[in-house]
Amino acid sequence: MSGARRIVSLVPSFTEIVYFLGLGARLAGVTEHCDFPGEARTRAKVGAFGRPLPARILSLKPDLVLADAVLHGSCAMELRSAGLEVLAYTPVSVEDIFWVMDKIAQLCCVGDAGGERINSLRERAKQLRRATGRKRPRVFRLMSTDPLITPGPGSFQYDALQRAGARLMAFQTQEPYVKVSPEQIVAFDPEVVVFCGVEKGERQPPRCLGCVAAKPICQRTLDDLTNGEWEQTTAFREHRVYPIPCHTICRPGPRLIDGMEKLHSIFFCLQPSPQS
Repeated sequence: MSGARRIVSLVPSFTEIVYFLGLGARLAGVTEHCDFPGEARTRAKVGAFGRPLPARILSLKPDLVLADAVLHGSCAMELRSAGLEVLAYTPVSVEDIFWVMDKIAQLCCVGDAGGERINSLRERAKQLRRATGRKRPRVFRLMSTDPLITPGPGSFQYDALQRAGARLMAFQTQEPYVKVSPEQIVAFDPEVVVFCGVEKGERQPPRCLGCVAAKPICQRTLDDLTNGEWEQTTAFREHRVYPIPCHTICRPGPRLIDGMEKLHSIFFCLQPSPQS
């Protein structure tokens, strides 16, 4: 039994998982936002990540569609009504991401070979947990400045940051993203701040499709953050504010483990500050 042979992925991170499992040749269609690996850009497009087009998906005659349960709920329902198999899931933890990998490998009947690859990632994640027994630094992950938003306990990012060794702000909510005030950040007094962006003088990445912000988050530098009262924090005073590429922690796929390892080296001073 060969499992699914024609896959359409509506989620950039799930597209990355398909390639990670060695199934790129089975990928019939992707969204305009599926940009990694580069080969994914050559596949037929079925709309944007936030607005896939069911008619285009159906025209590709897939036997498996990978979707986000929250974002693609109505689209998934329409495709299932048309008789398609749809795996719709929204990971909210690192373990959830491994579950998605296992499930895709199972549906494509590559459980043995895929399992070896997945287990290698699992082991790297476990190694990180074993290496974070020492004192954890207070870390603030900045997602947006207007308003100030950080990952909440209901997100895979929150889990990934903790696994990488961070001590995060505690919240009385399970929301995936939480709006905070400058006063809350100052009271928490992070020792490390990480944000999506680039180092000063570094080549700026292209803005994402559909982004209309005057200054896209992925193109920010430290200079864009140095105008708030939260500069009083230990992280700013000790020059431990780090820009990181968006894919480091924003995508729940195979590269997240690379990102967690990078963050671990930042948290425990194994990587120099860009301002040092």
